[in-house]
Amino acid sequence: MLPLPELDFRRTPVTLIIAGVAVALEIVCTLDDSRRLYYYNESLGILAYIWTGQLWRPFTTTLLHAGLFHVAFNVYWLLRFGSVLEARFGSYRYLGLIVLLGYMSMLPQFIVSTYNAPPTMIVGLSGVIYGLLGILMIGRRRHRDLDAVCDAATVQFLLFWLVLCILLTYARVLPVANIAHGSGLLFGVLYGQSIFGASHRVRWRVLASAATLLVLATLIACPGNAGYESIRRNRQILKQLRQIPTAGQRDSGR
Repeated sequence: MLPLPELDFRRTPVTLIIAGVAVALEIVCTLDDSRRLYYYNESLGILAYIWTGQLWRPFTTTLLHAGLFHVAFNVYWLLRFGSVLEARFGSYRYLGLIVLLGYMSMLPQFIVSTYNAPPTMIVGLSGVIYGLLGILMIGRRRHRDLDAVCDAATVQFLLFWLVLCILLTYARVLPVANIAHGSGLLFGVLYGQSIFGASHRVRWRVLASAATLLVLATLIACPGNAGYESIRRNRQILKQLRQIPTAGQRDSGR
């Protein structure tokens, strides 16, 4: 891997804070493995609780990882890509982009993988990293500072890694959230075209907005998904129970 660019908290606070939180969580989970499931189930991991109002989970699940190598790999690329993107976009816009990519990568992965199957643990910043890669793939054509952290060799390596992960999953050697990788990359390219595209920028923005709203809509309703249907069924049962009058209510109505 190439050396990291110079990092400065004054220029890239969001990148460094997110990296620090991810590393800290993984160290705690490595020292006490029971914490991994606790954090995932109780507050941070993406589960059907998103349909009970816990809308932060598609992003916070990206801060959890499956091991020290996993977090080290993702944090390296976050620091590398974030060093230029946060400085270019500004910290607030960059934070919004990171959060949005978290949703755009994790929601499709969760919905597809749990559609008719029990949920499995889905964690990591990889989908966000591939989203940043997609943005840089478009922006590097016109901006030298972006090409400096995402040259042709970097693009080739990460695309090779994406394909390798698919093969490893298919061979049942290593389970990887490949849908999150692919979805993150797709939305990164859409956002990159919306920001840096030389032509048809308005069309790209309309397409990116429509696709983003479509994914975010699954936070409200996702018919057919086993988790969503279970939550909706339980809510209907509770609603019906509330409508059944108690003995005291029946007596008072006489």
